[in-house]
Amino acid sequence: MRSGNSASQFRNVNNNGNANNNNATYGNVWQRPAMATRDARRHGRRPLNTKAQRPASHGRRAIVDLSIYRIRVAYGDTAKGKRNESNQQRIRYRFEEWSFGLQAELRDGTFRPSPFRIKQIYFPKPRTAQVPNVRDKTVQNLLFQGSTYDDLTRSLIKESTANTRGRGTDYARALLKRQLQSFWAKYHVQPWVLKADVHGFFASIPAEGAAALVERYVTDGQAREIMRLFIANSPKGLPLGLRQSQALANLYLSELDHLTKERWHFRYYQRHMDDFLILSPDRERLEAYLVWLEDYLAGIGLELNPKTGITFNRFDYLGFEYRMTETGKVVARMAKGKRAKKNRHLRRMVAELERGEITPEKFAERHFGWRLHALKGNTRNMVRNTDRRMNARLNQIGYQLRIVRHRGGKVHWRVVVEPLGGISCHQGISHS
Repeated sequence: MRSGNSASQFRNVNNNGNANNNNATYGNVWQRPAMATRDARRHGRRPLNTKAQRPASHGRRAIVDLSIYRIRVAYGDTAKGKRNESNQQRIRYRFEEWSFGLQAELRDGTFRPSPFRIKQIYFPKPRTAQVPNVRDKTVQNLLFQGSTYDDLTRSLIKESTANTRGRGTDYARALLKRQLQSFWAKYHVQPWVLKADVHGFFASIPAEGAAALVERYVTDGQAREIMRLFIANSPKGLPLGLRQSQALANLYLSELDHLTKERWHFRYYQRHMDDFLILSPDRERLEAYLVWLEDYLAGIGLELNPKTGITFNRFDYLGFEYRMTETGKVVARMAKGKRAKKNRHLRRMVAELERGEITPEKFAERHFGWRLHALKGNTRNMVRNTDRRMNARLNQIGYQLRIVRHRGGKVHWRVVVEPLGGISCHQGISHS
């Protein structure tokens, strides 16, 4: 028969089996008899808060799991969408040998990152990226399977919307719309907006600053050592192609987030990596903050982009131009620069299709992706006009564009590019 006092069953037990009611330290092991919490509820008593008595590691996944299964999962994330490339095929052909070799290097501490490959990126803006090889990308994904991700994102505020699960660009736009609506409900005026970003953000972050973040936030010694190796492998700043670079860069400005919210008390603030904005009814207060911001960023080795400034009511953010009407309605249009870039891209895609460099399926896939992005704002007429212009250009080379509606899935339409006359049909992506 069970004891009527369930509370007496919760205690720490030494390794020799003797009861000890002191805190669980050194040789003490926390134990909880089965059914104790259920018995407390059954007899009408509130169960003890056993969560506070659990060891710190209870319920946590291993930080760096070096099993072959985890290496296989990490490689799968690396190879997603690239399985037909020659280097991926070579690794898959000898995957067992490759994975066991990587596991041995990580376990005995002989792993060293390979030199980065330099690659020029032209979208969304020209810049130089340092790209790791497949092996190093797999190690990066392996690090972030455990609690390293949680260590690097735990201190971020909800208004920090980059490189965090569930906080992508859609989350950022929805949050901004809610902030604008809340601003209007509180002040009933159109806002002054401070729009700022950091010049050469990733390349400007000092290596010692990134290493200090790793030392402060990452809890596992092996993960810290591997991340420090990658930081030291970059000749300047943080390499764009590394997964840890995105997390560390986002964390590098976390203190700025807290100071802006807690010291300056700006309620309507948001940051997406190095792009951030503040809504305020007081321009002078924004000007004072901007002076402080320049000094703060200079102290951590960064500087503002010359485009940083304060505007009234109209501003560009995440590819859209936002403004608030005199009645408080939030309007989001495609930014002018984005529209001009799409027109140039349209002409280039039609030329590639005419030369046979891309297939009609690829053409439809690209236009589907752009259309899906553009419809996030108040852009229905602009998208329809772009469809008409694209169809007119395709007709000149013997193709036609159709937007076909269908039921099922999140997207109720698909893009179809086919020859004039419809002899054979080439369909774009369909989310069904």
